[in-house]
Amino acid sequence: MVLYLMRHCCSQEFMAWYMRKKGILFVAIDHTRPLSEQGPFDIVLHKDYWRKHPEVTILDPPDAIQHLHNRQLMLEGVADLNLSDCYGKVGVPRQLVITKDPSSIPDAVTKAGLTLPLVAKPLVVDGSAKSHELSLAYDQFSLSKLDPPLVLQEFVNHGGVLFKVYIVGEMIKVVRRFSLPDVNKREMLNNVGVIRFPRVSCAAASADDVDLDPVIAELPPRPLLERLGRDLRRRLGLRLFNMDMIREHGMKDRYYVIDINYFPGK
Repeated sequence: MVLYLMRHCCSQEFMAWYMRKKGILFVAIDHTRPLSEQGPFDIVLHKDYWRKHPEVTILDPPDAIQHLHNRQLMLEGVADLNLSDCYGKVGVPRQLVITKDPSSIPDAVTKAGLTLPLVAKPLVVDGSAKSHELSLAYDQFSLSKLDPPLVLQEFVNHGGVLFKVYIVGEMIKVVRRFSLPDVNKREMLNNVGVIRFPRVSCAAASADDVDLDPVIAELPPRPLLERLGRDLRRRLGLRLFNMDMIREHGMKDRYYVIDINYFPGK
């Protein structure tokens, strides 16, 4: 089977694993040539090739994918789910969207009742490295140094490990990644300003083969992931995506989805 990739945003690690299992060949797009000259293909992931070739299977409509390009919208489906009776509780961190005027951020945070520290993420996810950069703001005064448009999320201590949950149809694959370390009261007192981070959950930061505290390393329950994956496939209208999940440190069954990426990022 030949799959035609329209975007270079998928995890090489995950795709290598999937190709070995399924014998799928991925062909990169040549932007200098018409698509009609680059076939035949068994499956095209998205875009407009299908308009002239309706016989080709299309995975995931562009309109549904576009929904995940905005961090204000991507987590709405998770917030509306009721999974309290399914081996754990899943929610999203409290968050606030800032579209302009950095000087207004401290007052907006106070009015929203958000608790520091706050994770700042670009509002738009466009596949660039910059759109995956994070900032951690420790104090109220530093908030005005941030660069809107952005989303501010309350930081949840999670043992420095996140779970990347890859969804391919009904198939689920979970890997561990190192994440931002926990923040304690002493660090809150001693740290001021904004600390900027590059993309933290990359393949190079794998935590799968590291000797971790079993409580931190334990994967989310399979039934919980299956229910979450099924409900989000329906709500998002997508079959290929991944979620970044964390478990609140000290809470065995309390999980948060902090990001959703299309066809999966690293």
